[in-house]
Amino acid sequence: MNILRVVLLASALGLGGVLAAASQGANTTAPAAAPSAEAIAVAKELMALVSGDMIGDLTGKMVAQAWPTLEQSLRTQHPQLDAATSAELRTEFEKQIAANVAEAMNDAPAIYARYMTIAEMRDIQAFYRTPTGAKTLKLMPQISSEVMGQFFPRMQSMMVRVNSALVDILQKHGYTAK
Repeated sequence: MNILRVVLLASALGLGGVLAAASQGANTTAPAAAPSAEAIAVAKELMALVSGDMIGDLTGKMVAQAWPTLEQSLRTQHPQLDAATSAELRTEFEKQIAANVAEAMNDAPAIYARYMTIAEMRDIQAFYRTPTGAKTLKLMPQISSEVMGQFFPRMQSMMVRVNSALVDILQKHGYTAK
């Protein structure tokens, strides 16, 4: 399993969970005009409310879910992998995931402001300030972690099936592997 693919997938899944939790009720089409300064400001308020401890929790849970599969793959590729190197690899993996999520979150306010009105973003903020909304924010990392926990063990076999299906189509059309 390609290490970069796991890092990118984990980051994408984690960020998807954060954004899905915050984007309930989002418009399905983007407004034509660029977002206003007010819309960006409201989106930043929403992101501050949503991200809080959730980003750190989600990143930690993503790493906890993804690392065993990644470590097993590394140990398969490098049977002599020692504990110190494994620990250093995990630390770097955590650092890369956290940096990728943080970087992706920098773009989130502009994206929210493109797809949602100021009123919609304020409605979401109001929801997250209710007991149910606060519970949602608190539990979303755990929920996302469990969803990813179901996905990661299946990822390698899924990639094999996808590859096989694509190769079959290529062969059907006369293309052969080099």
